[in-house]
Amino acid sequence: MSSHVENFSILRLAEGILENTKEVIKCLHKSNVALPTFSPTCEELPSTPDFQKLQNRLRTQLEDLQLLVDGPPRFYRHFLMRGYEIAAFQIALDFGFFTLVPSEGDISVGDLANKAGLDQDRTGRVMRLLTTHRFFQESKPGFFSHNSFSIALQGDDELRSLVHYSFDEMLKASAESSVSIKADPFEADSVHCPFFTRFGVPIFDYYKKHPEHSGRFAKAMAGWRKNNYPWSDLRGTVVDVGGGSGHVSIELARLFPHLRFVVQDGSDTMLAQGQQLLTDDIRGRISFTQANFFEPQQYVRASAYIIRQCTHNWADHDVVTIFRSMVPGLEGSAPETPLLINDMILPEPGSNVSRIWERERRQADMVMLVCFGAKQRTVAEFEALLNEADPRYVIRKVNGQGALGLLEVYLDRECGPNNVHS
Repeated sequence: MSSHVENFSILRLAEGILENTKEVIKCLHKSNVALPTFSPTCEELPSTPDFQKLQNRLRTQLEDLQLLVDGPPRFYRHFLMRGYEIAAFQIALDFGFFTLVPSEGDISVGDLANKAGLDQDRTGRVMRLLTTHRFFQESKPGFFSHNSFSIALQGDDELRSLVHYSFDEMLKASAESSVSIKADPFEADSVHCPFFTRFGVPIFDYYKKHPEHSGRFAKAMAGWRKNNYPWSDLRGTVVDVGGGSGHVSIELARLFPHLRFVVQDGSDTMLAQGQQLLTDDIRGRISFTQANFFEPQQYVRASAYIIRQCTHNWADHDVVTIFRSMVPGLEGSAPETPLLINDMILPEPGSNVSRIWERERRQADMVMLVCFGAKQRTVAEFEALLNEADPRYVIRKVNGQGALGLLEVYLDRECGPNNVHS
């Protein structure tokens, strides 16, 4: 009986995969996007919410089918080899394979080894493992060329930086997770986390000590994701709190030429990199100021304050301090001035969401645990920290559907600073 049920389940999954694949094809045709291939010239897939829902549905079915067909023993045998596969990927990144293989044509394993400064034997072994994962292709014996997945890491410096720093600092830190948590099972912050255990300093101090890595980290964090806020309705100056090198402000300044931006960050390195990114069309509308978001906000009369991908780097008590430090700025601005918290939002436990969608957010939560002793948060968790910082804080709008969520938070002026809003 159980065999019949399982066979039926596998068949139903396969049928669902077929139907959802047809829906994906329809969506691509509607968007005038060619069907994906492994060709280096393959078009980028759409990033619309509807297409992402289709992707997640299909990925979930594909994953379930593979798990059922493989069975537990084969799954674990393959899963336990991931660490060694990661070693090959890291070698390819550290020795520049992704940029050394030409964008067009191929390269012999000998020439690649010479350019990388590595012996030919290990160069070939690493490349051949990667080709089994559809990274690169061996166009003829001993000659390698790009495919759509490897070429993506050649032309996109930000994506390559994201992958490289993840394979370098972050995975080394993650290997210390159990050691770190066993040493301090009830403490979690920037000095009670696996990154500190591995490198002996909090993550931001590490990048101050290693400027050769801080630039890569800045590029990795630079991928701008659109947030659903009506920027065109604002007039005046937006303060980008903890804005790093100002990638968000730079992108917004180009899209909304009527706005001005002040980028605040505690790192001279980040601010200097931001200055170098300015072009003549936006130079007069973006300024950079060194500021610590744990200290009271000095800029007043702003149109909005945005803090993007910062709160997830800090433990709860630190986030309370950050939110409390924003109050002087909000009090010195117009009553309807928003504090925009642009960060990932976790689903509440028991929410009916896609398993793949939730996993991506839970994975990001583990990154915060490993690297910062911090966390991603639900709306309820954000609300509790805001209320602890100042009971006048009110969340008026939540958009949590994209890669990053957006909380629109206001200071309720009708409620006294020492009174809890009803």
